[in-house]
Amino acid sequence: MKHRTKVILFVIGIVVLLGVIIVLNLAHSEPGIPVETAKVDYGSILSKVSATGELSAQAQVNLQAEAMGVIKRLLVQEGSWVNKNDLLLELDRRSYEAQLVQARSRFTQARKSYARVESLYARKLVSAEQFEASGTNCEMARAQFDEAQDRYNKTYIRAPISGTVVKINVKEGETVILGTMNNPGTVIMVIADLSRMQAIVEVDETDVVSLELGQRADVEVDALPDTTFSGTVTKIGYMPIQSLVSSEVEGADFEVEVTLDSTMPELRPGMTVSVDITTACLDSVLVVPIQAVGRRRVEGEEIETVFVTQDGKSKLKPIKTGKSSDTEVEVLEGLDAGEEVITGPYKVLSKLKDNCKVNVQDNRKGQHGSGRPGGRKPRVRVRIGH
Repeated sequence: MKHRTKVILFVIGIVVLLGVIIVLNLAHSEPGIPVETAKVDYGSILSKVSATGELSAQAQVNLQAEAMGVIKRLLVQEGSWVNKNDLLLELDRRSYEAQLVQARSRFTQARKSYARVESLYARKLVSAEQFEASGTNCEMARAQFDEAQDRYNKTYIRAPISGTVVKINVKEGETVILGTMNNPGTVIMVIADLSRMQAIVEVDETDVVSLELGQRADVEVDALPDTTFSGTVTKIGYMPIQSLVSSEVEGADFEVEVTLDSTMPELRPGMTVSVDITTACLDSVLVVPIQAVGRRRVEGEEIETVFVTQDGKSKLKPIKTGKSSDTEVEVLEGLDAGEEVITGPYKVLSKLKDNCKVNVQDNRKGQHGSGRPGGRKPRVRVRIGH
């Protein structure tokens, strides 16, 4: 009996020892790399290109004089509205008037002389050479008169377009000079039609290939932070903007013009703007979080990939992507709805390898509620235009 009891106790001891060993092994087993995941699902993609620049009037003229002289009368001031052909200023024209009188006198004399020679030539009293010389002299006198008249007329400077005088650079009594190859000349004033405004922005070469004429855009003006203007892409530059920065800087920017659908009296040329141009709007497409996608070398070729979880391990999958937004990427090939892709943390994802044991963390914390500390209300933004 005692022998049997000893055997039973021995067996129980062995079972307990095995249990302790198993528990210890489980406790010390590899827990797996902690990762965060997201399900592959159908959603929408709103792809945008962002750029910054400044406002400009669609019709804007830097007015320069075509005749040199002293400003006699300045008839407008900054902020004045002018119609096309309205008189803006007058130059002192005394010297031009004297030249015009002389040219008119020479032309009158030459014309009368030609009429007399023509009469004599008809009666064969002068030679053909004298008749031709008289006609040539009359034509030259007329050309000189027309030139003098044109210079005289240019002492009256008129508005080339209808608009607002947004800048005046001269005063009465100052002298305006003509432009030359080395001197741009005096810009008397700037006239702009502020009823039609546009944003001139610089777009990186990697983004400009996504742009097309007619694409819609949202324009924010730094001076009006709570207002958004709608617009349309109306011009895309073909040549890069010449930069004063060293040519060693990689990349190039291209000028893009976005015409605003509407305007406000507060808008001024030169104001700083931020533009978001919508390049794609897709519905019901397969999407994954943008942080899950990375380019990795697979079989000697660098391709786009994601890691999915499979039987508690990471599995590297090549994929083909399409359009992307700020947060998600369209998946064209390589994944099915419902699969779990690894989204982070970034430090882990950047070093993760295929077939590693992973421990999926709970990602649901903080996904509900207002998402704003203290329940702070979002800023109200007004949209102008369609």
